[in-house]
Amino acid sequence: MDVIIYDMNLKDVFLIISTIAALTSPVIGIYSIVRGDFRPQRMTRFLIFLISLLFVGTLLAQNDKNGIFLLSIKKGIGGTGKMDIVVFIMAILSLIIWQTTKNPVLGLIMSVVTDLIAFSPTLIKTWKLPHTEEWKFYMSDVVASVFSILSIKSFSFGNLIFPIYILLINTTSVLMINLRKKALAGK
Repeated sequence: MDVIIYDMNLKDVFLIISTIAALTSPVIGIYSIVRGDFRPQRMTRFLIFLISLLFVGTLLAQNDKNGIFLLSIKKGIGGTGKMDIVVFIMAILSLIIWQTTKNPVLGLIMSVVTDLIAFSPTLIKTWKLPHTEEWKFYMSDVVASVFSILSIKSFSFGNLIFPIYILLINTTSVLMINLRKKALAGK
């Protein structure tokens, strides 16, 4: 009987930590929605659901929050306003550009643009109604993205753009939720 020994290096450990942290995000989100503490923006969750359906496997580090979208239908906020429709159209246009280009770097850039467009209603809602957001949901993605970046074996624009974007957008969300809650509580 052969014994296979896998020699894990620190980058592999970081990848495992990143994956575990990314998997906690939907659990935190679903629990917070059911508890009534988190009211996700419907259009953001719909677009992330759509993007996930269309582009599963594009990036291994991308976490799956499709369950959040399904719960947001009943317990979420927004999704049918003028801003939501404009964001939906912009996201679809960026998806078309993403899928029709043969340039992988442009495809990566468009994936970030698409995600940012899809996330913009949540940023607006967070600014106006920070009490409807759960900072721990976004914090788990901050942790996941940090370890995802640390797990990269070869640093390049293509390897770094999406995890850095995820780090920045989720850090922005955590800060916005907590700082806006404090600011509004002080009024």
